[in-house]
Amino acid sequence: MSALRLLFTTGAALVAFTIIKRLVQGLFSPLAHIPGPWHTRFTGFACQLHRFRGTKMKWAHDLSLQYGSVVRISPVEVAAFDPVLWEEINRMGSGFRKTAFHDQLRIGSDHMLFSIVDVKRHAKRRRLFARALTMDTIRRNWEGKIRTKVERAIKEIRNEADHTGTADVCKWWRLLAGDVIALMSFGESFDLVENGATMREGEGNAYFRALENAGINIVLNSLVPHLGFWARLLPFQKLKDIASSDKVVVEKGDVAVQNLKKKGLDKPNLFTNMLTEAAKAGEDGTAESLDLTDSVIRAEAAGFLLAGSDTTGTALTYMVWAVLNKPDLQRRMEDEMAKLAPDFTDKDLEGLPLLNNVLDEVLRLYSPAAGNILRKTPPQGVTWHGYFIPGGTTAMTQQYTMIRNPDLFPNPERFDETRFKNATEQQRRVAQPFGLGSRSCIGIPLAKLELRLATALFFRELRGARISKDMTDEMMVPIMKFFTFPTGNRCNITFDERLARPAPT
Repeated sequence: MSALRLLFTTGAALVAFTIIKRLVQGLFSPLAHIPGPWHTRFTGFACQLHRFRGTKMKWAHDLSLQYGSVVRISPVEVAAFDPVLWEEINRMGSGFRKTAFHDQLRIGSDHMLFSIVDVKRHAKRRRLFARALTMDTIRRNWEGKIRTKVERAIKEIRNEADHTGTADVCKWWRLLAGDVIALMSFGESFDLVENGATMREGEGNAYFRALENAGINIVLNSLVPHLGFWARLLPFQKLKDIASSDKVVVEKGDVAVQNLKKKGLDKPNLFTNMLTEAAKAGEDGTAESLDLTDSVIRAEAAGFLLAGSDTTGTALTYMVWAVLNKPDLQRRMEDEMAKLAPDFTDKDLEGLPLLNNVLDEVLRLYSPAAGNILRKTPPQGVTWHGYFIPGGTTAMTQQYTMIRNPDLFPNPERFDETRFKNATEQQRRVAQPFGLGSRSCIGIPLAKLELRLATALFFRELRGARISKDMTDEMMVPIMKFFTFPTGNRCNITFDERLARPAPT
């Protein structure tokens, strides 16, 4: 009995000590003076809970409306919601480095470009990708193949709508984007679009589900150390699928490794292009000299699959949702696309005013990467709006709040296709859906080409499409996994008036 009492007393003392320690740290923390919810002085529970739920960007945005431009959101994290601070933190050479969170983001055994913390290593890797991902290079090597994939996706959307009454463009756009990025990363497509109509079980579906789960896996691993261990112990199949998703994606990365080692360029891909462009620049164009080890190629190929499929698929989904909810805009888009020559190219699309204004507004209001960007304050600390933030503090910014600043974007929640027709310099600087500075998305040229081709062919070939009546506004509210997705995870359209949602008045 005395031993049990001793154990209970020791446990109670440890709990009391922990509580007192948290109270003291919270009351005397260097972040205690910064505005924010009282509980964020003592615990980051609310912040982590919203990360887990995928609602952190909305929660943080609401805090900005309540507390202002600088807000404490956990005992070690401060959010900056000022456009000037957004640029200061994210511009090239700012001194704000990536955090320990990024160091944990590995696919397989190596880092992908997105997660490299070391500045010099990141710069070297980025230069390799930048050469292979210029707009000229993409148009020369990939535009024809991408267009063929887009045309097949458009055909499948129409077929599904004709056979079932509705078609889920969210599904088809993500399958398309997955095929395109696989084609570039591996030199061969996984034929997700071709098999999309019949994909139920098997490898194709398992791979697609792994892509869906990979982003959740990254978030959960940052919240729950040793996720794989717990997934094996607990009787939840969904958790097991999430924990194993990175292995499925990395295994696909072996295809890129094998194709790079093959003689000749019968299956050229992003990595063979990197070697070719390096050789053109007068460098030793070998994988070894460029630090393209097998593990690096696997990680980068898997990273490109994750980033390239989810983001482009989500942007195209919201493009359809936004335009089809404005019938007059839809008619104007259809008319602009109808004037194109049958053999139009992406270069032709680059000059279409309505198409590009629509895509700019889609990427403003529905950016797939609108969520939290985490950086570490420089060692000397910073002073924001009179508040000193010590060095090493996690600083969070997010596009979700930047583009909802009513001083810069009047009626920010309204989709306005004319918004960027005469945009100011500051609006252009703040609306950065692909990120800012040296850490911005390396695939911007590819994303823009894919968005333009898919949008143009959709309104050229699928005139008269309508949002299905089973869709609600609530289903399209963005939720944050690793990138943003519609809450309902689908967006159904129809060509049958009886199944269509009434046009908004």
